[in-house]
Amino acid sequence: MKKKLFIWCCDLNKQSGEGILAIKFINDLKKNNKKITIITKNISKKKLEFLRKFFGKLTDRIILPLCGLFYLWYIFIFKKNKRVCYVNFLPLWNFIIFLTLPPKTIFGPITGGSKYLNKTFKNYLFREILFKFFYSLSIRLLIYRNQNILFSTDLLKKYIHKFGKFNYNYVFSNFKYFDKKFIRKYDIIFYLRKHENKNIDLLIKIAEKLSQKFEIITIGEKIKNSKIKNFGKINRRKLNLLLQQTKYSFLSPENIYSFYSLDCLSNGVHVFYNNKNNPLVEIKSNMSGLNYNNYKILIKKLMAILNSKQKIQKKIIFKSTNNFNNLFKIYF
Repeated sequence: MKKKLFIWCCDLNKQSGEGILAIKFINDLKKNNKKITIITKNISKKKLEFLRKFFGKLTDRIILPLCGLFYLWYIFIFKKNKRVCYVNFLPLWNFIIFLTLPPKTIFGPITGGSKYLNKTFKNYLFREILFKFFYSLSIRLLIYRNQNILFSTDLLKKYIHKFGKFNYNYVFSNFKYFDKKFIRKYDIIFYLRKHENKNIDLLIKIAEKLSQKFEIITIGEKIKNSKIKNFGKINRRKLNLLLQQTKYSFLSPENIYSFYSLDCLSNGVHVFYNNKNNPLVEIKSNMSGLNYNNYKILIKKLMAILNSKQKIQKKIIFKSTNNFNNLFKIYF
């Protein structure tokens, strides 16, 4: 009987960060386990739209993980010669996932940002204090499971390094730098997404202010301003073409290693980020840290940079990249 791996995915959307990360992880599993049949299960787009209309935000945070939990337990109990895998969503704070999934479950890359603005205070307090406790619970559960722990980034490293040595920055595996000295007609691009951690109001405020003097474009949500060019929701191929025509990008504060950020860097776009973060040395010269908590200083700094001649971006080469292949070999 051929060995099988059953995978649950909450998101396989090629336009979302979670979906891109999941596809990347599954492809690595397939590449390193050619003799194993890999079966991927997720909710269809039509059913997902129905669930979101009925349950709202609870769909992604509770309903989809619960579906995955029941599906993998069913496979674990009733199928033979198998392993089970849960790919996403896997924020480190969600210790309940690590507690309740079947024994020997393979986990996808664990995610999470570490820097949030002080607004709203409730959100900031919840994430800065309560989440630290959840992080320690999750790590202890993963260690108890004897699980190889793979993190998508190193943004949570300072909270968990005391528990042991883990695998970080999976998102940078296979990173490629494509800048070919393109003609860049747009000054700055904003990715706008409605989420409590994305601080979309701040990004819109900055975009509207800068649009009085500079060429501003957006993707995702749109701004009602005739001076701003909105491209809306576009696929990754079109995004890369846009980035090749753009000088700068302004990131939301919580995750400097999002796939959007990586796409900017790979296409030679200089990235502005929340200076509470500390980027990897290989990419730091192509990024500028700004104080997101002081609007006046932030605008003044942005104006000065945009008015000056753009610096030539350095070619990004990782001196030493982690070889994650050993983490993808599945044993029964």
